[in-house]
Amino acid sequence: MLSAAEFFEVTRGLEIVLWIEAIIYLTIGVYELFDDFIEKPQPWMTINNRVNGYVRLTNKIGHKMHAGICVLLGFVALNGIIEGVMTRFELELIFMSFAILMPAIWSSLMPGRLALVTLLTKPEVWLQAVMFIMFCDLIRPQVLLVCIGLNFWGIFVYLAFTRKSLFQPFTYAEFRQHCVDAIGVDATAKFDKFAGYDAEKES
Repeated sequence: MLSAAEFFEVTRGLEIVLWIEAIIYLTIGVYELFDDFIEKPQPWMTINNRVNGYVRLTNKIGHKMHAGICVLLGFVALNGIIEGVMTRFELELIFMSFAILMPAIWSSLMPGRLALVTLLTKPEVWLQAVMFIMFCDLIRPQVLLVCIGLNFWGIFVYLAFTRKSLFQPFTYAEFRQHCVDAIGVDATAKFDKFAGYDAEKES
């Protein structure tokens, strides 16, 4: 474990991880911070034949918070690349940023093959795994335990709430119907593709 005042020289492996983080999260974060005049209202935001301002504003708050986390994560990564060294706190901040994002991923896993697709395509999943495998010995064990606990919390919410309350039965067909009701058939088609679902065959 690094001391509070000790620097860790960025290794080739860490540099690769940091570049991936900087490119992905700074791109997403900066875009989401300044997309106010580009973002279009979603179909589910329409109530009584008009876009509901409260629903859209509430969604925007979460959208901007996600942007903030992405920018922070990308900035720390970029700073590590530029400086060539990192402190324990910077490494812990990367660990904590992933750990804060992961409960949302775990708890919102969708039925069927979509769950696997989500886990394979979310950069937070495999970047966190790399950080745990390669650099967990550099941070405080208390911080590591908090990160593990946040991941388990997301899994617990998935098992105790998402699977039991959101979609009953917990099948892709039921999930799909909810999507069709909220965003329409055309927008739901993207889920059908990843889930291997043929609407004509199933009807």
